[in-house]
Amino acid sequence: MKRTLYIAGAGLASDLISLRALNVLKNVNKIFLDGYTGILLRNGSTLKDIIQKDYYILRRKDVEDEGGEIIFKALEDGDVALLVPGDALIATTHVNLMIEARKRGYNVVIIPGISIVSAAISLSGLMIYKLGKIVTLTYPKDGIIYDYPYDVIKDNSLRNLHTLLLLEMDAERGVYMTVHEALKILLEIERIRNEGVISDDRIVVGVSRLGSDDMRICPGLLKDIMKCDLGEPPHTLILTSPKLHFIEEEALKVVKDVFCK
Repeated sequence: MKRTLYIAGAGLASDLISLRALNVLKNVNKIFLDGYTGILLRNGSTLKDIIQKDYYILRRKDVEDEGGEIIFKALEDGDVALLVPGDALIATTHVNLMIEARKRGYNVVIIPGISIVSAAISLSGLMIYKLGKIVTLTYPKDGIIYDYPYDVIKDNSLRNLHTLLLLEMDAERGVYMTVHEALKILLEIERIRNEGVISDDRIVVGVSRLGSDDMRICPGLLKDIMKCDLGEPPHTLILTSPKLHFIEEEALKVVKDVFCK
């Protein structure tokens, strides 16, 4: 009988896992958790309380360097579930695992979850159909600033689209870029490029710990959000379109009042 690999999106926090995913976890032989791309699931005991089973936390090298061999070995003994923070196949790494599992003759079942991509935009009160290209902002390496995000923001802005910036994070190494750090990097790129894309009076939305009880969503001018304490990671940053719809303008006011206290 063919074994099955279940790749389940676990959502943004332990108590946001779907009923479908929970039902699968009850019946599989072994559970793995992607532990390097999310911290809200990894850090608390709540997840274990909810699923009521032990799970093995995967390191980056388990999945990327070793191609998920630990998962495929476990599949020899029974069905396996891989829990992924957010949505199941947002990361290319998990898509590769799905492809490899099928090549090896295993069944694959995908269970979607709540993604930072959709949740950050919708909970900010912004219109999802105005979301432009998404990009990851990283720390400078060896003194060199990777300025591709600047080009993405520029292109999105020209088309009056929002830009969602995923900020560099590596749970294994304890690396979590904050909104404050992200804005400093963007301002430094603006200083170098000087193309008028990033300015103090641009409207941005700082997001932290989305999905948790203490999440914060703080819209405002860039210069004001630079001073805003968003608390613990993970953080996400949205640069809104240059011209907001009037409903978005009103929604941002409500969001600020509700989620940025």
